[in-house]
Amino acid sequence: MIMAKNGIRSFIVKIIDHSLTPYTVATLILFFMLLPIYWMLITSFKQSTEVFLSPPTYIPQLITLENYIFSLSVKGPILVYLRNSFVIAILTTAIATISAVFTAYGLSQYKYKGSNIVLALYIFTRTIPPLSMLIPFYILFSYLGWINTLQSVIIYTTYMSYPLMVWMLKSFFDSFPRELIDAALIDGCSRTSAIFRVVLPVSATAIGAMAIISFMWSWNEFLAPLLFVHDDALKPITVGLFYFVGDEVTEWHRMCAAGMIAVVPSMIFFLLAQRYIVKGLTTGAVKF
Repeated sequence: MIMAKNGIRSFIVKIIDHSLTPYTVATLILFFMLLPIYWMLITSFKQSTEVFLSPPTYIPQLITLENYIFSLSVKGPILVYLRNSFVIAILTTAIATISAVFTAYGLSQYKYKGSNIVLALYIFTRTIPPLSMLIPFYILFSYLGWINTLQSVIIYTTYMSYPLMVWMLKSFFDSFPRELIDAALIDGCSRTSAIFRVVLPVSATAIGAMAIISFMWSWNEFLAPLLFVHDDALKPITVGLFYFVGDEVTEWHRMCAAGMIAVVPSMIFFLLAQRYIVKGLTTGAVKF
């Protein structure tokens, strides 16, 4: 019995220590993560009659592009929803990134008594569950008359992105070589021009990584626009997919096609900039 247990233990250790084990585990996890996306993809190419077949088909019997044509045509509001998502994501990214850069740089390079408390308060605002903030924001926007407007969603998504961006960029600026700033000042730059001529070009990778993450967060936001926006002409794509949910039937095939279209912009954005995300998030981990 003891020899059998030792044999099993040694076998398990060999499996764990094997070089292929991490790749096998990662492949299995990736497989389960891609299953919903695969199902959405094949459903987007199915006809309405095939969607409700039982048992379901795992490969479309007859591939059709009608669902994509309908989603991208003027008959459906998907293009309007995509435009609203772009407006929300781009404005949120611009406002949060610009504000976070100067806030983080000021907290890092111009410390004062209580600056660490200010940074801690930024992080504290992000530790509060976002769901618990929806009702206070709704009441505030009601007083301001901003319900059913895009700026309500933009302000909320900026509030969600800004504190974390400040915290991460502050860590990056803490490791920024002060000698570069001093050299720029000696060469005649003012403190403001030193930021634009030296700090921002050197920090472009880290700033770009934060901007990409902010874009993807705001692009995928669902609860805030669902609560704040009521007009169909102002809804982003995440909420606009409910257009295909009817009282009697849900057009799953067209909803999946619209969902795949909604994935494309953020996917392209991520694939083009993924190396900047990894590099930017690890730049501040070591000294220059």
